[in-house]
Amino acid sequence: MQDFWQDEPILKQELKLVGDTIREAVESSHGFIRPILLSHVQSGGKMLRPALVLLCAKLGKEFPREEAIRVASVMEMIHLASLVHDDIIDTAKKRRGMATIFAQVGAKQAVLAGDYLLAKALSLISGKEKQIESAVVSNALSRLCESELEQDAGQGDYFISKQTYFKRIGGKTASLFALSCYAGASTANLSPVEKMVCHRIGYAMGMAFQIQDDILDYIGSDKKLGKLTGNDLKCGIPTLPLLLALESEQQEAVKELKMLLTSKKTMMNASSVKKGVSQVIALGGVQKADSIAESYRMRALRDIESLQNQEVAKQLVRLFKKLAVRSA
Repeated sequence: MQDFWQDEPILKQELKLVGDTIREAVESSHGFIRPILLSHVQSGGKMLRPALVLLCAKLGKEFPREEAIRVASVMEMIHLASLVHDDIIDTAKKRRGMATIFAQVGAKQAVLAGDYLLAKALSLISGKEKQIESAVVSNALSRLCESELEQDAGQGDYFISKQTYFKRIGGKTASLFALSCYAGASTANLSPVEKMVCHRIGYAMGMAFQIQDDILDYIGSDKKLGKLTGNDLKCGIPTLPLLLALESEQQEAVKELKMLLTSKKTMMNASSVKKGVSQVIALGGVQKADSIAESYRMRALRDIESLQNQEVAKQLVRLFKKLAVRSA
């Protein structure tokens, strides 16, 4: 987080307070899991979701700093809990270059750790957040869980539709980005229309972010990602670069890729993953996926231009630009 927000010193300091709030919440956890949870919540993420809460909370006449920091902490803890569950589903050994909770304590304890984080997140809700509609919150969390369940149930099926993919990432990633923007706008007591605009900004940003993340799984740096490229292919998870590669008019190359995807009854080995990654890139899957990510970025930027607070709008634009060129 330190390097990512170095150009936004005020926001960086506020995010530090969010981190402190999360650590305080986790400090009271059971002795067995406490050090592992503390390591997880301090693992160096960008804290994008709490940043969106804080930025959108500044769109009102006054900045409700204390409430915004608390709500931002809730959003980040929900995200961190979802990562724990993600790693169990993916049997992931590393995240951001560090051993996952799943790798350290096994699936059973990791599930409990993720659930504990969710419970702690809910404990931070004071009841004062009446301007945040419960239906919006429950819908976002329901979509997140449903998307994870659907992805897990469909693991190994590489031939899903693009519509299915967009629905998955809409629930898995974009819903929490949208909720973060909405929650921030709600703490600022913005009008229903303004809250809807913020929700749209978060959703489009989340879609662009996840597509970019899926692209990096094909062309990113192993060292910067903290995991091997091609991990989605290895785990049987179809993402947009693959789906677009399969639509290519280069019939022989597509046929070869399909044979590779269907020849393995279990997870691909390293050689097959490397070959699959090369084929997806050669078929233009990455380039076409980036074009779609750009369309979501432009959609969000159009809404950002309509915001009354130009300073917050500029911060959001700067954030978009940094995310668009990230390599991890």
